[in-house]
Amino acid sequence: MRIIAICPEAHVGDANQLAMALGGSVDAWQDTFATVGWQAGDGAMCSVASWDADAAWLVAVTETPVRPDWDVDPYAVNMAAAIRAQALVVLYDPASGDPVPQASAGAILILPGEPMAMAAAAGLVRVVEGGT
Repeated sequence: MRIIAICPEAHVGDANQLAMALGGSVDAWQDTFATVGWQAGDGAMCSVASWDADAAWLVAVTETPVRPDWDVDPYAVNMAAAIRAQALVVLYDPASGDPVPQASAGAILILPGEPMAMAAAAGLVRVVEGGT
């Protein structure tokens, strides 16, 4: 299932740690949220990422993360940061019939669906130098 993850700028570092803990490697996930180029309705600047996530990943993102088996001393994943990020995760269930949650400074949204449509539904506006 395709998802879009929306992360407020203030939580990018922690969210990248969560992405590494859930993603399976440092190299592939350490810069998941690298570019802050979107603005939420509350004015918060956000980074977005999109990938295919299976059902197991969607369950894991709602649970307290544990250190991955591959992350051995010296540790690459800051688990305290990953736990802080997970505490902000809001996983939207399109089947619920509830409105799409709005992007804001206080939540990391995980939205299943077509990424650009879900970004718009969450109230994000792409910010480009000199305009939108």
